[in-house]
Amino acid sequence: MGEIVNSGTESDPIYNWQTCDRHYSLNSSTFTKRQVYPHEQTLNVHGEVAQHPFNRERLENERNALLYIARNTKIPVPRVLDWSDVDGVGCLTMETLHGKTLINILDDDNVETSPADKATLKRNVNSFVYDTVLPELGKLRSRSLGQLNGAVFPPPRVSSFDHRPSWQSKALATERYVYCHNDLAQQNIVVDPQTLEVISLIDWEYSGFFPAEFEKPFWLDSSVSGQDDEEESRRLVALLDE
Repeated sequence: MGEIVNSGTESDPIYNWQTCDRHYSLNSSTFTKRQVYPHEQTLNVHGEVAQHPFNRERLENERNALLYIARNTKIPVPRVLDWSDVDGVGCLTMETLHGKTLINILDDDNVETSPADKATLKRNVNSFVYDTVLPELGKLRSRSLGQLNGAVFPPPRVSSFDHRPSWQSKALATERYVYCHNDLAQQNIVVDPQTLEVISLIDWEYSGFFPAEFEKPFWLDSSVSGQDDEEESRRLVALLDE
């Protein structure tokens, strides 16, 4: 993540930061993420433009997913406020969530939250995932593999292992595919630091209809992302190619 810059005032701050393919802006009421403009692009260690695949498609998919999840489940997600396209750059604006990510509260350097409260928070998050998220997503099923708009782009733990430029959609005779968030990690679970309850599940860019095995318990351990598990990546690729 790049440097966080306040482009507002001390009383009404607007925080801006950027990654290789996203620009973020946050104020007291809205959170905006968009594609970067050409002049904002950065170079990787090889001197090439740094970017992740399916850049535009992922952002559009998050907009579609937030609307779909809000309409069809009880899972709390950020409310979509606006979608715009300026010179081919997609921009998604959502409501600001007044909470903290799970990973920040459980951080070993966080001394504001007691060990007992951290233990309570872990129990609350487990309950949220097992009693709400997984059952609600399990109700959303499809015969077709992939994202809501018909595209297919698997999460990084697959695409970083298998670099094919495109993935083929397929339709089965039965609704085998279940809607997966595909990144149920601690940085994507927002909680109220006072009540220790989950208030939202964020970052749905890679979500879609996939085999149920794609949903992994990354919320249990901040150090686990699945991208370094070659055997697991190979297994997921095989599921997609069945």
